[in-house]
Amino acid sequence: MNKKAFTLIELLIVVALIGILSSIGVITFQGQIKSSKQKKAEINLNSVNLALQEYKSNNGNYGSSTNCSSSSNGTIDTNLFDGVQNLSGDDTFQYCINVSGTNFTITAKNPKTNCQITLNQNLVSNRNNNC
Repeated sequence: MNKKAFTLIELLIVVALIGILSSIGVITFQGQIKSSKQKKAEINLNSVNLALQEYKSNNGNYGSSTNCSSSSNGTIDTNLFDGVQNLSGDDTFQYCINVSGTNFTITAKNPKTNCQITLNQNLVSNRNNNC
């Protein structure tokens, strides 16, 4: 009999190659998720900046500072976005505002990775080395 079939070694090599390729894909995908979450944080910082500018236009000052905590996103939503859930849905970053006179810094901090992205009143954005 002269049957043509794959040997066990050939099948094992194919399975190993599929495993290697899928692991590369998973690693790449995880990097894209991290990058997209950081980009979302930057967009949220810009939204808070616009809301702070509107708050100052209406009230003459930037309001009070908030500490980065698990409840700070809801506090900012209540004070700057009239209770509309803008930051509260972000479970990756905690947002806080540091106001000092006519200056402010808005911070997005990831408590798990210690990634910290800041934006000041001059629209200068900074990231620490953990991002």
